[in-house]
Amino acid sequence: MNSESLKNKILENIEPLSRKYLHEVLASLIEIPTVSAWGGVDIVRGANLVASLLKELGFNVEVKSEGGYPAVLAEMGEGSKSVLIYNHYDVQPPDPLELWDSDPFKLRVEGGKVYGRGVADNKGNIAARLAALEALSPYIEDLDIKVKVVVEGEEEIGSPTLERIVAGNLEWFRADGGIWETAYVRRDGRLSISLGFKGMVYVELTLRGASRDVHSGYSPIVPNPAWRMARMLTIIKDESGRVLVPGFYNDIDEEFLKIGESLLELVDVEDLEALKEELGLKSFVGDLKGHEALKALHLNPSINISGLYSGYTGKGSKTIVPSTASAKLDIRLVPGQDPNKILEKLLEHLKTCGFKDVEVHIESMYRAGYTKSDAEIVKASVEAAKEAYNIEPQLLPMAAGSGPIYIFTNMAKTPMTGAGVGYYASKVHAPNENIRIEDFHKGVKHVALTLVNFTLTRPTR
Repeated sequence: MNSESLKNKILENIEPLSRKYLHEVLASLIEIPTVSAWGGVDIVRGANLVASLLKELGFNVEVKSEGGYPAVLAEMGEGSKSVLIYNHYDVQPPDPLELWDSDPFKLRVEGGKVYGRGVADNKGNIAARLAALEALSPYIEDLDIKVKVVVEGEEEIGSPTLERIVAGNLEWFRADGGIWETAYVRRDGRLSISLGFKGMVYVELTLRGASRDVHSGYSPIVPNPAWRMARMLTIIKDESGRVLVPGFYNDIDEEFLKIGESLLELVDVEDLEALKEELGLKSFVGDLKGHEALKALHLNPSINISGLYSGYTGKGSKTIVPSTASAKLDIRLVPGQDPNKILEKLLEHLKTCGFKDVEVHIESMYRAGYTKSDAEIVKASVEAAKEAYNIEPQLLPMAAGSGPIYIFTNMAKTPMTGAGVGYYASKVHAPNENIRIEDFHKGVKHVALTLVNFTLTRPTR
């Protein structure tokens, strides 16, 4: 069977399989509240469901754990060329529940969209890839491909044990190319494919005052850690967005910056302007505009306050001097930066400025990773996107967000591209998370065509 006939055979099955996986499989995935921040038996249930779905497709499946939540590893085919598909079955908490228009753990279909926690990040992508793999499965030998799938359960809490799983099975994770968890459709209908993801240092900083909360009548003489926290945060970052930690911008990979800037020159800034309007903003941080805003978003490291709390925050009044104040910071890194060095620089800066007593709790740490745009798997996904979406995709050098892609690109030396069923208004991590049904169908087709296109080039190993 020639390649064109093979492609047509596979595409014949896409539409019915896409409908099945959207309305049946995705619904079953959404119903299990696999919130990694909560833990519990639902995490295991989620892993088991993913494992059973892969077994039904004919994959050899193994569930592994290195002290954390289980990861599902699956393999099918004995071809000369290998591809690795990465996803995660865990999701963010649904809070605040009162802002959802329906149960976040029940799939709701309405107005050409489906709603539920995880439909965009990342269970919708799991379902779409399974649909594509079922369409391909009868032709695995014809494609001469080996497909590996890894679906972990800790991505939303920083993937703390994934590196150990990969390190212990390094040869298994090596592949000629891979498909990362996500990609999103822009307002102009183009699929936006990120070729890298930022690293992460997520920490909670705590300052303490008295041994207990004190009546606020004593505030003239009892130190308030909330005031100290406010002062401490102002020495980390200024109003223009510039991080004030000495050496924070050091060690950035110059080759990455050069490649990234050349890719960003081809990016339309209209989506950014539309985002500003959608969020009701008069301007971005530091009044950034156009390609300077794109560079800040996709090429620069950053520090953000994710949470800030101290004292009484309930209804009405409670007059106290709080005993503690805490801030949760997410620090996003770019290629070349070492998360341990960045954390050391931050803490040294705080100590130098008089905050030697700050307590630090580390939630997660990992590096950034990326793939060059000339990789075979990237080219295959670009050509597939042209056919699936009827328009040239948009390549980004680095996503604004973070993900443990470095484990695959740096450790396993597997180049990765993107594919996904979400769109610019999917409300990822927010109430009423949703995807458009049309994008789901296109996403299934894109994955299938990426794998077919990838087999048409010669093996690199």
